[in-house]
Amino acid sequence: IFKILASLFKIRKKDLVYLNFTPKGFAFYRDLLVLMVCCFKVSNVTIHVHANGLEDKIKGYNKWLFAKTKIIVINEAQNKALSGFAQHCFLLPNALPDYYDSRTIKYREAGEISLIFLSNISKEKGIYRLEKLAKIVQERDIKCIINVFGGILSEQDKKVVDKLKAQFTFLTYHGALKNEQEKFEALQLNDALIFLSDENYEVSPLVYIEALMSGLPVFTTKQVVAKSMFEKNVAFILNKDLDNFEDILNNFITNKKELKVKARDTYLNTYSFTTYMNELKNILLNA
Repeated sequence: IFKILASLFKIRKKDLVYLNFTPKGFAFYRDLLVLMVCCFKVSNVTIHVHANGLEDKIKGYNKWLFAKTKIIVINEAQNKALSGFAQHCFLLPNALPDYYDSRTIKYREAGEISLIFLSNISKEKGIYRLEKLAKIVQERDIKCIINVFGGILSEQDKKVVDKLKAQFTFLTYHGALKNEQEKFEALQLNDALIFLSDENYEVSPLVYIEALMSGLPVFTTKQVVAKSMFEKNVAFILNKDLDNFEDILNNFITNKKELKVKARDTYLNTYSFTTYMNELKNILLNA
């Protein structure tokens, strides 16, 4: 913190300040202190907010700080919640550099539908929901394979994973991925991403973008940004009981090839890093 504060003394009045701002825990007060110093020294300050909840931390004593800043948010709910507090509020959805820029995408063509669960494994991230989904697949004799990747966060979660491995022959736990190459190789060996985090728990999951980049549509619980992906016809929204899973899977099977191409095109047209950086630069310099 002292190193950060020391670096603030180098800022001059003509400078532009861009700050990733965290509304969670002690980090909020650290960033608030940094923002306060910046607002006294320069007039062009932009904060980028990736997590939910900043609107609950803006009080009478600090409201004037945010009124002097531009705020960049990553989903519509944040935009609606914070637009009244900022000098200007801008919606800029997440994006990622194209892993396949100089590589070939290997679309999976044959065999049973293969679904990938790619997440840290915890209650909030949907491990119990995955167990429920596996039971639906078994009870209805739905033909599909489920591949699970991710680090286990607790002993209780490990017990659930061990139970899943023992009970369901169509489900395989592969452990945590070591690097980006392993991640994208795993994505290419599957047909669609299943995303089972608690409803609206996620702000804007990067794994959505990684899946689309790899040509995989998404089967997801209701999340803040899921609606826009559903409207682009690259996401299917599971209901709370997951009992529409079979209908979603059948719809996907019928339109599999078209949906996979559409997923990749959606990444290129909406979530490409070049477009993102150009828009970010425009907000910082010109807005």
